[in-house]
Amino acid sequence: MEGKPSMCTPADRLQAVIGPARLAKRLDRIDRTAHQAERASESFGRIRTPRNLRVRIAFAMRDPPADPNGELADRLLPPRSERPPATRLVSPRGIALRLYLTALFVAQSRLPGAVPGNKLPLADADADAGVPVSWSDLIVTTAERHSGRVYSGQREKKLRQMHDALRRLSDPGLQLVRLPNFNGRSAGKYEGFLLMHEGGVPAGGESNSPYTVPREDSRTMYLPGGLFLNGWIHLLEDSELAFLLMLSCLRSRSEGTTVFATSEVRLLQFGLGRDAYESHRILSELGLVRVHSGAHSGRRLGRAGRYLKSDPPKLHRFELINEGFEEPAFPVARQVMAQN
Repeated sequence: MEGKPSMCTPADRLQAVIGPARLAKRLDRIDRTAHQAERASESFGRIRTPRNLRVRIAFAMRDPPADPNGELADRLLPPRSERPPATRLVSPRGIALRLYLTALFVAQSRLPGAVPGNKLPLADADADAGVPVSWSDLIVTTAERHSGRVYSGQREKKLRQMHDALRRLSDPGLQLVRLPNFNGRSAGKYEGFLLMHEGGVPAGGESNSPYTVPREDSRTMYLPGGLFLNGWIHLLEDSELAFLLMLSCLRSRSEGTTVFATSEVRLLQFGLGRDAYESHRILSELGLVRVHSGAHSGRRLGRAGRYLKSDPPKLHRFELINEGFEEPAFPVARQVMAQN
């Protein structure tokens, strides 16, 4: 008697995409940071936050495109300095992208057109002094206590990661953050950091302008507030956040909700490589993206990166699912990624 065919679970599909070791590592990170993420969601509830995060398109998309890095057919990313700020910040271990998006979300509790200040301390909130949360309360990292020749508690490790992120964001080649207290001080150098325009340093090397809360007429895209309030910002990897930003940007420029990106646009305008593009598989399993699979990739005309007009590519089309962000990130991810 033949047995029933086995059902392929979401965990099986993810294991096939990213491998068992990486899947196990992500599950371990979920278990290690779930309590922090829960506290971060509670902290967001103690401050004013907007309904959605609105981000200027220049943060995620270059216009005009970067010059190709060799032949387009080779699918090589432009140098990092030629990519938009969002993908320049992508890192497997850093928190610069997550910290910047979080700071934008907090800043948008102000009125459109306002230049937001920053009264939150990096750590050690004081509710009695009218400071109910700190930046450390809103950020999740895998920093943990450990024993050894150098002892560092979780607080100190998280602060060090935030300092690293702020140094990166304030780099002269990016200028996404200004550190007004950095020079001439031995302590508190990173306190009171100020946001700068999402487009980063302008072409020609001029100084970037201060950040203002977007007005209705600004060229912006949006992501649901649940990205922060329900913990997705802590769970997703940088490459997955960059992919979501690309979809949000494309959606803002489209008349419909289903969008696509050719490899040329993905590489030269969004700075997204093939690995980052493949993150749609994980995002689909998590219920944040709906994928409409393309039939085939089309036939190329020589090595110029163009396609035959008679046989254009049938690309994947994607739909950003706003409702997915209304679900609690960590329970959803644990259910999707667990093997049983």
